[in-house]
Amino acid sequence: MSEVLRTVRLVLHPVTADDRAALLTHWTGPLVRRHLFDDRMVSAVQVAEIIDASERDFATEGYGLWALRPARWDGGIDAVSPGDPLIGVAGLSHHDGPLGNGADVEILYSLEPDRWGQGLAAEASRAVLDYAFGVVGVHRVTAEIDTANPSSAEIALQLGMRRRPDGPRGPDGAAYYAADRSRWIGSRRIVDAVP
Repeated sequence: MSEVLRTVRLVLHPVTADDRAALLTHWTGPLVRRHLFDDRMVSAVQVAEIIDASERDFATEGYGLWALRPARWDGGIDAVSPGDPLIGVAGLSHHDGPLGNGADVEILYSLEPDRWGQGLAAEASRAVLDYAFGVVGVHRVTAEIDTANPSSAEIALQLGMRRRPDGPRGPDGAAYYAADRSRWIGSRRIVDAVP
C-alpha cells in the first residue's frame, strides 16, 4: 500500500523528521495556530512528538499526517524535490469521540495563509478521505471545527461531511462534522486525485 497521495496540484508525503523545521514554522504561524492549536504555541519537542505519533499511526493503522507540497509534472511524472516548500498538512488522527462511542478518526488540515482560498485544503482532504475509506477501510471520519472558522466548515460541507447536532459544544465553540464510508463510496464523487 502506497502512503504517498497525489492530486492534480499536490503531492502528499507522510510527515517525517525531515519535515520538523518546516512543520514548526507552519504550525507556529499565528493564522495557522489560531484554529489548529487554539492559538497555543507548539514547541519543537511537540512537533517531534506529533511526527512520531503519525509514524506510529501509519505503521499500525495505515494512516497519519501528510506534508503537502506542490506537484510538479516532469515528463508526465509528478515529482517533489527536497527544496519544494511545505504548503500545509492534511491527515488523520485518533481522538476521543464526543458521543461516548470510543475513539474517532479525525481529519485535520492546515495551509499556509498565502495558499488559502485556492481549493487546496479541499483537494488534499478529498485525497485523504479517498484513502481512508477506499484503502484503509475506515468507517467514519470526523472533523471538529472551530465555529469561528467558517472556511473550514465550508470545506467539510464540500467534502460531503454533515454537521452533527449531537457533537461537542466546547468552550472554543467547536462543531462536529462526520462522513461515513458507505455514503462516501456510494456517492461516486468525481475525484481530482491522480492514480
